[in-house]
This record gives sequence, structure tokens and C-alpha cells, in this order.
Amino acid sequence: MIRKFICPKAQTQIFHIGLDDTDSSEGMCTTFLTFNLVSRFLKDKNKTRLIDYPNLIRLNPNIPWKTRGNASLVLRIESELTMAEVFRMCKNMVDRFATSKHANAGLAIFEGEKIPDTVREFSRRALFKVQSLSEAISIMDKIGIRYYGLRKRQGLVGALAGIGNELKHDHTFELIAYRKSCKVKRSIDKSKIIKMDYKTRPSTYNSYDEENNRVLITPHGPDPVLLGIRGETPRAVKQAFDLILPLKNLLGYMIFRSNQGTGEHLQNVIDLSKLKAYTSGKLKGTVSTRPHIERGGHVFFELKNEQGRIPCAAYEPTGNFRMKVMSLSEGDLVEVGGGIRKKTSRHQSVLNLEYLIPRKLVSLWIEKNPICPKCFGKMNSEGRNQGFKCKKCAFTSKFISKSRTEVGRELTQNRLYLPDMKAHRHLTKPLQRYVHGKLQVEIGRTEQERLVRDWILTPKN
Repeated sequence: MIRKFICPKAQTQIFHIGLDDTDSSEGMCTTFLTFNLVSRFLKDKNKTRLIDYPNLIRLNPNIPWKTRGNASLVLRIESELTMAEVFRMCKNMVDRFATSKHANAGLAIFEGEKIPDTVREFSRRALFKVQSLSEAISIMDKIGIRYYGLRKRQGLVGALAGIGNELKHDHTFELIAYRKSCKVKRSIDKSKIIKMDYKTRPSTYNSYDEENNRVLITPHGPDPVLLGIRGETPRAVKQAFDLILPLKNLLGYMIFRSNQGTGEHLQNVIDLSKLKAYTSGKLKGTVSTRPHIERGGHVFFELKNEQGRIPCAAYEPTGNFRMKVMSLSEGDLVEVGGGIRKKTSRHQSVLNLEYLIPRKLVSLWIEKNPICPKCFGKMNSEGRNQGFKCKKCAFTSKFISKSRTEVGRELTQNRLYLPDMKAHRHLTKPLQRYVHGKLQVEIGRTEQERLVRDWILTPKN
């Protein structure tokens, strides 16, 4: 009798790989490391597959020691490889790319399908607070997350926080293209970008600032990023990218799923009685001082509520947003969002504004001296409770009073006001995403697997 032996299918495991702070002001980009790590995994698709787009998680933008956009990168994979093999592969990649003495890199890998609640909570707080390295290490040691850090290892905070944010709610996508050589200056036809922006909005956003005639998809630093196109769906950013091809010095690109453009960092409610530096969030209050312009074109006013008071600032780079802030009056009830600037010996804590919503505007009135009922000339006051006298015909009366006219407000109640597009942070939710709502479509695992081949591509120019 001939026996048939069926080779058992190799057992697979789910891995969540978090990476952060592998770049510095000198160059590099953690997304580029991720691009190369994905390339390495996809060399053997039979053993490893991605179960989600690479995640680009923006954390609290007010952290003072952040590098540029304070981004954490996460890969979520299913693999036949062991934890030791996955860890070794990722560690080698970190050692290869995080070479700057200022890159305090962090790598964290969690094995398992369900993210522990403690990691989720740590991630939630990392959107609006300063999280400590010691707490991150304590959580990882307790759960059994493998980690590796370089130099000060501050990147371990972001690596763990990224793992805990699975983007289960509002999210966007970004296609990031990389250049072959960082020595070659970025050169992209501006007219193509303007045309692309016109054709793809509102499926893409913040590509071109028409009001300030400024391209927003190209960075200016020494990093390997050539451009980044943000939008509502993978298809939208890919179609936009195709519109600006061919590109010089193009190495390839990858599409990320992200919390960019969601305003996720401003969901926290700020308590004015317990202010902490670098906290992000929102609050409601009454304007208690008239807005004024200080040196440099920055606009300041004070806000108060039952918890306390705080100066609010709209800085010069926010553009026309400052003029909207200047239109506020004492007594206006407003909602504002932003980040808390640290208190110093010379300055108190300040809320740097990222948005403004007037909730209830006070009525403003102008009082004018009365018109003479006889000759229609102007009348002047004769003194307190003494009535008015006409300058032209000398008619007097104690029974005529000043006229009151309500002044129209430049602001609209319950309308959202944002800084100019050029001043938007990565997490800022642009106006068009409020207006047009959630345009993205959810895709299942089958569709994700089909799109694997589109995550990395080197088009022929």
C-alpha cells in the first residue's frame, strides 16, 4: 500500500513592528527605512506578507525634541519567520540606516494578533501628552515586547505608541516617493503639481496652496524623500502621482495608511487648572481681553473659563487666520484647539492656536450723536444729563438721546477657522475634509494583498 504524505503548512504568526527616530536634522527618514524593510520582507512573499498598509502614525506635534513631523512607522505582518529572525532583520536595518549621532532610534516588535489595552492607552496619550521612556520600557518588559534602541533610545516611546494605534477610525493615505541620490536637487514641474491638485481634489489634499502660490508636496531638507501626496484613498494618491510622472532621480514609492489630516491630537480637553507644557488639545472659554498685535505680527488675546485663564497666540506664519482672531471681541464664547507652549522666566504658558470656532458672538454697537429734528444738522452733547445742542441752528433738547447701531461681525458663529494651508501641521484636519466628509473606502484583506505589488514600484522614466 502506498501512503500519501501531505506536508503540513508552516505555522505563521502576526508581528507588529514599530520604528521611530531613525532620522535627524542631518538627513534620513524613518519612512525610507520602512520602505527598505518592506522591500526586504517582500523578497520572499511565500514566508511573509503585509496584512495592512505600512502605518504612518503622527504623534503629539508639540514635543520639543521631535525630528520634523514626529512620526512613528509600523509594519503589521504575518510570517513564517520566528520572532528571533524578524527581530534580527529589523535590528540590522536600524543599524544600517540610523547612523547619525542624533538619531535616538527605537525598534519594538509585538507578537500576537490583539494589541494589549495598556499599549493602546499608551498610544492614545502619546497623541497629546509627553510620554516617558521609562514607562514605555516598563510596559514592553511586562508584556514581553522585544525592543532595541540606539543612543538615548527615545525612539522607543514612538515605536511603542505607533504599535498601539491601529487607525480603526478616521484615517488618510500618503504616497511617499524617494530619490536615488540625496545629492541631486529635487526638480518637479510646478505646473504639473498645480494641474494634479486641480484634477484630484477633494480626493487629495494640501498639495498646493493657491492663496500663497506654494507647493506643499516637496520637502526641502537633506532627507531621501522626493515628494509626498496625501489623500483619502490609495487609488486617489496613486492617480495623482501618475499625473506628475515622469520624475527625475526617482528611486521608488510606497503608500502609507496614516492618521494625518484627522486632527486626532486635538480630541483631548485641556484643563486650565492643570496645565502641562507641550500638551495638545481643545477647550472652550470666553475672550477676556481684546486681541492685539505684537512685534513680529503675532496676535494675542486671553481666554478664560471656570478652570482658569490662558493667553492664546496666532503666529505670523498662520497668515490670514490672524485677522480672524483679531476680529474677536471681549465676551465672545469660543472653542479653540492647539498646543501649550512651555512657561519660562520671561513668558507664561501660551496656547498656540491651530483652529478657532466662535460659538457665541456678542453684539457690538456704535453710538452716534443725534441729528437735529429741525435742520438735520449734527448735535453735540451739552454735558452729562444736559441734553444736546445743534451746531447749525442752536436747537437744544434734553429729550433726545444718542442713536445705537449694531455693527456686523466679520466672524460667523459655529464656523471653523484654520491657519493658512502653508501653516498646517501633519495632523491638521483640512477644511475640505470637514466639508466633503469621509471619502475613503474601507478595503478588506483580499484587496490589501492584491495591492501589495503597488506599494513599491520603480517606474521607468
